[in-house]
Amino acid sequence: MRYYPSLYTTLALAVAALASCNEETTAPNLAGDQEVTAPELAVTSNTWITRRDMWNTERTDFATATVPNAAGQSVVYVIGGRGASGVGLTSVMAYNVATNTWNLRAPLPWPRFAMSGTGVINGKIYVTGGYPYGYSSPRTLMYDPAKNIWTEKSRMPDVEDLQAGGTGVTGVINGKLYVVTEGRCTDTAYEPYMCGELLLRYNPVTNRWAPLASPPQDVTWTTNTYPSWGTNGMGGIIGGKLYVVGTGGGEGRLAVYDPATNRWTAKRGLGQPRYGAASVVHAGKLYLIGGTRLNADGTREVLRANIAYDPVTDRWTNDAPLPSARTGIGGSLVTLSGKPRIEVTGGSRPGNNLQFVP
Repeated sequence: MRYYPSLYTTLALAVAALASCNEETTAPNLAGDQEVTAPELAVTSNTWITRRDMWNTERTDFATATVPNAAGQSVVYVIGGRGASGVGLTSVMAYNVATNTWNLRAPLPWPRFAMSGTGVINGKIYVTGGYPYGYSSPRTLMYDPAKNIWTEKSRMPDVEDLQAGGTGVTGVINGKLYVVTEGRCTDTAYEPYMCGELLLRYNPVTNRWAPLASPPQDVTWTTNTYPSWGTNGMGGIIGGKLYVVGTGGGEGRLAVYDPATNRWTAKRGLGQPRYGAASVVHAGKLYLIGGTRLNADGTREVLRANIAYDPVTDRWTNDAPLPSARTGIGGSLVTLSGKPRIEVTGGSRPGNNLQFVP
């Protein structure tokens, strides 16, 4: 999915700035009176559980990460995104899976949505790219949950005539970030188009980036369509390799990157393009949940689909669908009472915080 400055008026920018200045810094009463399904009753696999709704009526195109707290409880961080007005948010919310409660945390230094995913290294959350307003940014931020502070790190570099931006996917291999991100043309003749995708590696010890082999490119200038690998974070790490789903090429491609060889290999795609799905790796499989599908007739369809890719068989299988269709959502692997679950957040209330029991 692409974002262009023509979508944002001067009024929208003013609203975003005002929202950022007036954003709440202390958590309201988030308990509410919502009915919540007791997690201990969900003993059957391949089922969904309704958890306490996220505060905010609506939030999409955000970044998520799970970091255990000092008590070992899974805490899901929902970072930035867009509210109902469509402008970027600075707010960060933390959901404690064990206590089923939400809290506000230190906000982002600036509004941001459609980031290139997150990676957790040594208990710190790294967030790259994203859109503050109309154009994407190459900035990198690190969040320390223990200290509740944000720190800016080295920016993603330009590679030849491409500037790194957002709408990508991030994975962690051997303590380093691997980030697939869109590449915006630095040649003004093609502004503001996205001319391809980049793969970059970040070493948190040296605070330096290195370019790697880019995902397979298939630019069709006559129709202005692009591969869009990893759009809205659709991908993950399985067996030390980065699996990334792309919206382009008319078929929802899937490719895997092997850091040992610095090469990409095509795998079985979705058959139709998709973006905005929650993406989580569990038990050696890549789950894609919800999202928007681009149909052959040009229409767009928001999905309930919950599908999983198995690299051993190179096949996709269907699991229990979402209770309702959602897009622009996020997913995170969590643990509750020693059992893994997939937390899916985002969209309008009610039902913007769900757990899937694999």
